[in-house]
Amino acid sequence: MKKLETDRLILIPLDIENFRLFIENTSVMERNLGLNITGKELSPEMKAIFREPYQKAVKDAKNYLWYTNWQIVLKDENQIIGGISFKGLPNDAGEVEVGYGIEEKHQNRGYMAEVLRRMIDWAFTQKGVRSVIAETEKDNKPSQRVLDKVGMKKYKETRDCYWYKIDKKNIKRF
Repeated sequence: MKKLETDRLILIPLDIENFRLFIENTSVMERNLGLNITGKELSPEMKAIFREPYQKAVKDAKNYLWYTNWQIVLKDENQIIGGISFKGLPNDAGEVEVGYGIEEKHQNRGYMAEVLRRMIDWAFTQKGVRSVIAETEKDNKPSQRVLDKVGMKKYKETRDCYWYKIDKKNIKRF
């Protein structure tokens, strides 16, 4: 299993079996990964959200990294503090969409910007990726700050959301 690292964090992409366990029994997944067990399980709503990308990962196992959830592990605690994932393969324009979340008690410490920088860097090493995009609700100021911090620019607006983008040709090395 490929892992990515930053100074303070490890990003673990879940293989198919651990992705299933993430949805069904997080404690077993944590044990499989050699992590401290948090005792936290996904809410029914989050389970429903992750079932679709899980099914896509099963059907397209060679490209599972574009569907799976990458666990964000705090090195000092050997414990999951959040997750990040892409929402599928690059589209015809070479765009991949990223989504993320971090536990409230770990917010405002720069972790998500650290993770997002590393994931953007990784994405731009993959074939066909020209841009990374993200959608955030208009009232989600912390997420907007993270996107701004990593150099993403607002490029589209809907009634409820802003869309951000960073292009490979415009990336500044972090």
